[in-house]
Amino acid sequence: MQRIVNYINYGMKHFLNIIMAVLVFSTFMQVVFRFVMNNPLAWTEELARYSLIVLTFLGAAYAMSLKQHIGIEILVDKFPPAGKKFLQTIALLVCLLFYLLMIVHGFSLANSAMNQLSPVLRIPMGMLYLVITISGLLLAVNHLSNFVEALKGGGEHDDSVV
Repeated sequence: MQRIVNYINYGMKHFLNIIMAVLVFSTFMQVVFRFVMNNPLAWTEELARYSLIVLTFLGAAYAMSLKQHIGIEILVDKFPPAGKKFLQTIALLVCLLFYLLMIVHGFSLANSAMNQLSPVLRIPMGMLYLVITISGLLLAVNHLSNFVEALKGGGEHDDSVV
């Protein structure tokens, strides 16, 4: 199972790199056309905005795979090992509930907005809102994977895909 999660995260890392390149390119084009040529492109601003949204949501899921989210451990560190595991389990359940809400309500939002088109690019807004659902799913998978790895005693993250 961990191998599949590693492959998903490997692909997500490269997809995020592509989205970041699209964001930088569209922003650069907007600056050049607006300030150098005095003729702004309408689509670059919208593409940059949507790229940033996708980058934020999927980046959160990728950060979860690397265990890079901020955590306050001062209270947890005061407990014995059994208490730490209990608190980590409670935190996992609360997070999974939030991810489930992201999945369900993100899908509902995406489904209801499929007929609404973006102003310039003319893409269905539901396609953009679907990133909420995908992010929730990837966050849940990565969080569960990290939790299972921690229960097994593996403290370090393995970045290898193979």
